[in-house]
Amino acid sequence: MRYSKNHCWVKKIENGILIGITDCAKEKICKSFEIFLCDEGDYIHSGESLGEIISCEFFDILSPVNGTVVRVNDDVLDNPRILIEGNPWLVEMTDVAFTQPLMSETEYNEYINNLK
Repeated sequence: MRYSKNHCWVKKIENGILIGITDCAKEKICKSFEIFLCDEGDYIHSGESLGEIISCEFFDILSPVNGTVVRVNDDVLDNPRILIEGNPWLVEMTDVAFTQPLMSETEYNEYINNLK
């Protein structure tokens, strides 16, 4: 997996990538929250919103790559609690272009430690 400064993880799969949010991002979510995700078929540019989480702290989920959303994880939309109880993917993308460097797990951990 690779990680963005916007606290998303990226996992390469056969035909594209999966994107989810990191534990650091999950720490901002309160007990009561809502999640909204983009639509299948949307073309998203790096830095644009894949969705949003409305909680005690509102935040956009910013895409670390350019690509077309081919699948949205409906399980997360139907049962948002699995977002904080596990590590589910949020969207699947194809036609992906990496426009910014992504970090390894070690680099990401160093990055978040420097934020504290």
